Amino acid sequence: AVRYAWENGKYAAAICAAPTILAELGITNGRNATCYPGCEADMGNASVSGDLACVQDGNLITGASAGCAVPFGLALIRVLKGQQTADKVAQQIVIR
Repeated sequence: AVRYAWENGKYAAAICAAPTILAELGITNGRNATCYPGCEADMGNASVSGDLACVQDGNLITGASAGCAVPFGLALIRVLKGQQTADKVAQQIVIR
């Protein structure tokens, strides 16, 4: 289902160690991504940014860990509902 969605122009998103599943499917190939520290070797030929909480490369959105859930969630809101909605949610949950 994930591969089908990706091949049909939908978003693929994963956080923590789950981006390695996207790598197994070839989705991260040649793209910028992040993952849980220590899982980089399982990210195929993705360009992994280990110091970023969340990375978006086109329709691919990856988050580094459970501790990065807020920026990851806000990125999902931004692509699905727009920047204004993401800003409103960030304000409501008091992200600084």
